[in-house]
Amino acid sequence: MSSMKDSVSRYLYTKRLVLELFDHNNSEHYECLLGSMNSPTAHARMGDFGIRTPTEFDALNSATRLAGPYCQGLVPDLDFYYVLRLGDKDGPMIGGVSVAQRSASVPPDVGWCILEPYMGKGYATEGAKEFLRYLQEDFGLREVMTWPGATNKESRRVAQKLGFVEAGTIRLKEEPGKVDVAYILPGMDFTFDNISLSMWGDEGQVSKTSAQLTK
Repeated sequence: MSSMKDSVSRYLYTKRLVLELFDHNNSEHYECLLGSMNSPTAHARMGDFGIRTPTEFDALNSATRLAGPYCQGLVPDLDFYYVLRLGDKDGPMIGGVSVAQRSASVPPDVGWCILEPYMGKGYATEGAKEFLRYLQEDFGLREVMTWPGATNKESRRVAQKLGFVEAGTIRLKEEPGKVDVAYILPGMDFTFDNISLSMWGDEGQVSKTSAQLTK
Protein backbone atom coordinates (compact mmCIF):
# COMPACT_ATOMS: atom_id res chain seq x y z
CA MET A 1 0.00 0.00 0.00
CA SER A 2 1.38 3.41 -0.98
CA SER A 3 2.00 6.17 1.53
CA MET A 4 0.04 9.42 1.55
CA LYS A 5 3.32 11.24 2.22
CA ASP A 6 4.72 9.89 -1.03
CA SER A 7 1.54 10.41 -3.05
CA VAL A 8 0.35 13.91 -2.17
CA SER A 9 1.73 16.87 -4.13
CA ARG A 10 4.32 18.90 -2.26
CA TYR A 11 3.35 22.16 -3.97
CA LEU A 12 0.14 23.66 -5.35
CA TYR A 13 -0.07 26.98 -7.14
CA THR A 14 -2.46 29.91 -7.58
CA LYS A 15 -2.03 33.33 -9.14
CA ARG A 16 -0.65 34.87 -5.94
CA LEU A 17 0.20 31.90 -3.73
CA VAL A 18 2.28 28.77 -3.45
CA LEU A 19 0.82 26.06 -1.21
CA GLU A 20 3.63 24.07 0.42
CA LEU A 21 2.92 20.73 2.10
CA PHE A 22 3.41 20.95 5.85
CA ASP A 23 6.76 19.60 7.03
CA HIS A 24 7.27 18.50 10.65
CA ASN A 25 10.97 19.29 10.31
CA ASN A 26 10.35 22.93 9.43
CA SER A 27 10.00 25.01 12.59
CA GLU A 28 8.84 28.00 10.53
CA HIS A 29 5.84 25.99 9.35
CA TYR A 30 4.78 25.47 12.97
CA GLU A 31 5.37 29.13 13.76
CA CYS A 32 3.16 30.26 10.87
CA LEU A 33 0.28 27.87 11.55
CA LEU A 34 0.28 28.33 15.32
CA GLY A 35 0.45 32.09 14.81
CA SER A 36 -2.50 31.96 12.43
CA MET A 37 -4.58 30.01 14.95
CA ASN A 38 -3.70 32.17 17.93
CA SER A 39 -3.90 35.80 16.83
CA PRO A 40 -6.41 38.01 18.68
CA THR A 41 -8.57 38.16 15.56
CA ALA A 42 -8.49 34.38 15.09
CA HIS A 43 -9.51 33.82 18.71
CA ALA A 44 -12.35 36.34 18.37
CA ARG A 45 -13.67 34.79 15.15
CA MET A 46 -12.92 31.07 15.52
CA GLY A 47 -12.38 30.61 19.24
CA ASP A 48 -9.33 29.55 21.22
CA PHE A 49 -8.60 25.87 20.64
CA GLY A 50 -5.80 25.82 23.22
CA ILE A 51 -3.21 24.71 20.68
CA ARG A 52 -0.01 26.54 21.58
CA THR A 53 2.92 24.20 20.99
CA PRO A 54 4.15 21.94 18.16
CA THR A 55 3.42 18.94 20.39
CA GLU A 56 -0.22 19.96 20.80
CA PHE A 57 -0.49 20.78 17.10
CA ASP A 58 0.87 17.35 16.17
CA ALA A 59 -1.47 15.62 18.61
CA LEU A 60 -4.52 17.34 17.12
CA ASN A 61 -3.51 16.45 13.57
CA SER A 62 -2.64 12.87 14.47
CA ALA A 63 -6.07 12.42 16.08
CA THR A 64 -7.90 13.78 13.02
CA ARG A 65 -6.00 12.31 10.07
CA LEU A 66 -7.98 11.00 7.14
CA ALA A 67 -8.81 7.35 7.67
CA GLY A 68 -10.73 4.51 6.09
CA PRO A 69 -12.22 5.13 2.65
CA TYR A 70 -11.21 8.80 2.72
CA CYS A 71 -7.54 7.80 2.36
CA GLN A 72 -8.07 6.63 -1.22
CA GLY A 73 -6.37 3.33 -0.40
CA LEU A 74 -3.21 5.04 0.89
CA VAL A 75 -1.47 4.65 4.25
CA PRO A 76 -2.79 7.45 6.53
CA ASP A 77 0.61 8.83 7.51
CA LEU A 78 0.09 12.50 6.61
CA ASP A 79 -1.03 15.62 8.46
CA PHE A 80 -2.90 17.10 5.51
CA TYR A 81 -1.88 20.76 5.84
CA TYR A 82 -0.54 23.20 3.30
CA VAL A 83 1.28 26.37 4.32
CA LEU A 84 0.41 29.37 2.16
CA ARG A 85 3.37 31.32 0.77
CA LEU A 86 2.94 34.68 -0.88
CA GLY A 87 4.46 35.00 -4.36
CA ASP A 88 6.76 32.00 -4.71
CA LYS A 89 8.33 29.06 -2.87
CA ASP A 90 10.56 31.41 -0.88
CA GLY A 91 7.86 33.98 -0.18
CA PRO A 92 6.59 34.86 3.28
CA MET A 93 4.33 32.33 4.98
CA ILE A 94 0.91 33.86 5.56
CA GLY A 95 -1.37 31.04 6.75
CA GLY A 96 -2.56 27.55 5.97
CA VAL A 97 -5.31 25.27 4.70
CA SER A 98 -6.11 21.77 5.92
CA VAL A 99 -8.45 18.82 5.82
CA ALA A 100 -9.29 16.70 8.86
CA GLN A 101 -11.57 13.83 9.81
CA ARG A 102 -13.32 14.37 13.14
CA SER A 103 -15.59 11.34 12.99
CA ALA A 104 -16.35 8.31 10.86
CA SER A 105 -19.99 9.47 10.78
CA VAL A 106 -19.40 12.77 8.95
CA PRO A 107 -17.35 13.81 5.89
CA PRO A 108 -13.87 15.30 6.39
CA ASP A 109 -13.77 19.05 6.91
CA VAL A 110 -11.58 21.67 5.29
CA GLY A 111 -10.34 24.73 7.13
CA TRP A 112 -8.19 27.80 6.64
CA CYS A 113 -6.32 30.28 8.80
CA ILE A 114 -4.44 33.48 7.91
CA LEU A 115 -1.89 35.53 9.85
CA GLU A 116 -3.42 38.79 11.04
CA PRO A 117 -1.47 41.21 8.76
CA TYR A 118 -2.68 39.32 5.67
CA MET A 119 -6.37 39.04 6.52
CA GLY A 120 -9.00 40.66 4.34
CA LYS A 121 -7.07 40.32 1.08
CA GLY A 122 -8.74 37.20 -0.33
CA TYR A 123 -5.84 34.84 0.43
CA ALA A 124 -7.97 32.40 2.42
CA THR A 125 -10.44 32.04 -0.45
CA GLU A 126 -7.69 31.74 -3.05
CA GLY A 127 -5.69 29.14 -1.14
CA ALA A 128 -8.73 27.12 -0.05
CA LYS A 129 -10.15 27.12 -3.58
CA GLU A 130 -7.01 25.51 -5.01
CA PHE A 131 -6.78 23.08 -2.09
CA LEU A 132 -10.41 22.06 -2.59
CA ARG A 133 -9.80 21.59 -6.32
CA TYR A 134 -6.80 19.38 -5.55
CA LEU A 135 -8.72 17.29 -3.01
CA GLN A 136 -11.56 16.63 -5.43
CA GLU A 137 -9.88 16.40 -8.82
CA ASP A 138 -6.42 15.01 -8.03
CA PHE A 139 -6.69 13.27 -4.66
CA GLY A 140 -10.21 11.97 -5.31
CA LEU A 141 -11.92 13.18 -2.11
CA ARG A 142 -15.32 14.10 -3.46
CA GLU A 143 -17.30 14.80 -0.30
CA VAL A 144 -16.00 17.39 2.16
CA MET A 145 -17.60 19.85 4.54
CA THR A 146 -16.59 22.92 6.50
CA TRP A 147 -17.96 24.34 9.75
CA PRO A 148 -17.20 27.98 10.53
CA GLY A 149 -18.84 29.29 13.67
CA ALA A 150 -22.28 30.84 13.43
CA THR A 151 -20.85 34.28 14.29
CA ASN A 152 -17.72 33.95 12.12
CA LYS A 153 -19.11 35.91 9.19
CA GLU A 154 -15.72 36.17 7.48
CA SER A 155 -15.19 32.40 7.29
CA ARG A 156 -18.81 31.86 6.38
CA ARG A 157 -18.32 34.23 3.47
CA VAL A 158 -15.23 32.27 2.38
CA ALA A 159 -17.24 29.04 2.52
CA GLN A 160 -19.95 30.55 0.34
CA LYS A 161 -17.40 31.85 -2.19
CA LEU A 162 -16.01 28.31 -2.42
CA GLY A 163 -19.45 27.02 -3.34
CA PHE A 164 -20.44 25.47 0.00
CA VAL A 165 -24.09 25.57 1.05
CA GLU A 166 -25.63 25.43 4.53
CA ALA A 167 -26.67 21.97 5.71
CA GLY A 168 -27.53 22.27 9.41
CA THR A 169 -25.66 22.88 12.63
CA ILE A 170 -22.93 21.33 14.74
CA ARG A 171 -22.25 21.66 18.45
CA LEU A 172 -18.65 21.51 19.63
CA LYS A 173 -18.15 19.06 22.50
CA GLU A 174 -15.43 21.25 24.00
CA GLU A 175 -17.84 24.22 24.06
CA PRO A 176 -21.36 22.82 24.62
CA GLY A 177 -23.07 26.20 24.17
CA LYS A 178 -21.37 26.99 20.87
CA VAL A 179 -23.23 26.34 17.62
CA ASP A 180 -21.37 26.13 14.31
CA VAL A 181 -22.95 26.25 10.88
CA ALA A 182 -22.25 23.15 8.79
CA TYR A 183 -21.61 23.60 5.08
CA ILE A 184 -21.44 20.94 2.39
CA LEU A 185 -20.84 20.97 -1.35
CA PRO A 186 -23.85 20.99 -3.69
CA GLY A 187 -25.00 17.49 -4.57
CA MET A 188 -23.87 15.88 -1.32
CA ASP A 189 -26.59 13.82 0.35
CA PHE A 190 -25.92 14.77 3.95
CA THR A 191 -27.80 16.86 6.52
CA PHE A 192 -26.57 17.92 9.95
CA ASP A 193 -29.17 17.93 12.69
CA ASN A 194 -27.37 19.57 15.60
CA ILE A 195 -24.64 16.91 15.53
CA SER A 196 -22.06 17.03 18.33
CA LEU A 197 -18.41 16.80 17.28
CA SER A 198 -15.03 17.21 18.96
CA MET A 199 -12.17 19.19 17.45
CA TRP A 200 -10.04 16.24 18.60
CA GLY A 201 -12.05 13.62 16.73
CA ASP A 202 -13.84 10.53 18.01
CA GLU A 203 -10.92 9.70 20.31
CA GLY A 204 -10.30 13.35 21.05
CA GLN A 205 -10.07 13.47 24.81
CA VAL A 206 -7.41 10.75 24.94
CA SER A 207 -5.24 12.60 22.41
CA LYS A 208 -5.78 15.95 24.10
CA THR A 209 -4.78 14.60 27.51
CA SER A 210 -1.67 13.00 26.01
CA ALA A 211 -0.65 16.30 24.44
CA GLN A 212 -1.09 18.18 27.71
CA LEU A 213 1.01 15.67 29.64
CA THR A 214 3.94 16.03 27.23
CA LYS A 215 4.14 19.82 27.39
